[in-house]
Amino acid sequence: AITLPSTLETIEEYAFYGHSAVKGTLTIPDKVHTVQAHAFGGTGTELTLHLKDDAKLSTIGAGAFDIAKIKTIRAPRYTLTKNADNTTYTLAVAEGVTTVKKGEFSSTESVEGTTTLNTRIKGALLGTKPRDAITAITLPSTLEAIKDFAFYSYPRVQGTLTIPKQVQRIGKNAFKYLGASRASSIALAFEKDSQCTIIKSGAFEQSNITSFALPEQLETIEFAAFANLTPTTEKMSSFTIPEKVRNIGNAAFLDMNISNSATLTIKSPHLTTPDPLLFVLRPTDTVFTTVKLPKAVYDRFTTQAQLASRFGQVAEYQDLDGNAHDPK
Repeated sequence: AITLPSTLETIEEYAFYGHSAVKGTLTIPDKVHTVQAHAFGGTGTELTLHLKDDAKLSTIGAGAFDIAKIKTIRAPRYTLTKNADNTTYTLAVAEGVTTVKKGEFSSTESVEGTTTLNTRIKGALLGTKPRDAITAITLPSTLEAIKDFAFYSYPRVQGTLTIPKQVQRIGKNAFKYLGASRASSIALAFEKDSQCTIIKSGAFEQSNITSFALPEQLETIEFAAFANLTPTTEKMSSFTIPEKVRNIGNAAFLDMNISNSATLTIKSPHLTTPDPLLFVLRPTDTVFTTVKLPKAVYDRFTTQAQLASRFGQVAEYQDLDGNAHDPK
């Protein structure tokens, strides 16, 4: 075992190198701001690394910890747990966290001057950059807001990403490039009774999301929020825009992974004239077999060409009760 004093601020190169019998929990005191290269290299057998205050620990040198020996990294706001493959990790935001700050868990070095997860650990804990080692993200039930760039660029994440029901806002580029390595496949799920009202621009852009359903309380979907989703095989056969949606930005669903025989349902009566750039389709494109619109919305279109400019070539238009509309 190794215990460190509360007064400690810096751990220099090779300070505890080669203590291969150390096990249990290695706690880094809350005043430590620097752990230099190889400080704990070759240390431990399946260690739990406890960072008492990850905000102060701002510099970790290359190889500071022996990645092969660390199974869990615990910090006040998150935990990294080694997966069954013994090389990749799951990032779990801690229960009690209500807001993920701007860029806090981004895998890039810096996001507009903010301190990111990558800035703090710089690959030393994971043996590589977080973008290459983290394959799953879990969020706490206490979460209410996910700020801009919060989980930016995790191309290897796969499985299911569940947005807790108390989350009211998902920030700009918050999950951009999620699973974008194309080796991944992600199901995006909003918990039942989700309170999410706004999804900001680029929130899930260029992510490998194969399926999702928008929450019923949603009001605003900004520019390119779900644009350029990257799945190459799985396609959604139906897609619904909820009743409370009032604003949808240009290209919000550009090149979304929808099959060529899909049903689109727009429940919102507030989208009086859906923008031609909603899906960025040409009038000759065939994507939706059926489009269901509130009758009041459908009746605002005066020509078939106006419909085609928004939805392409559609075999049948229906009202929300399934009754057919005759194209004008």
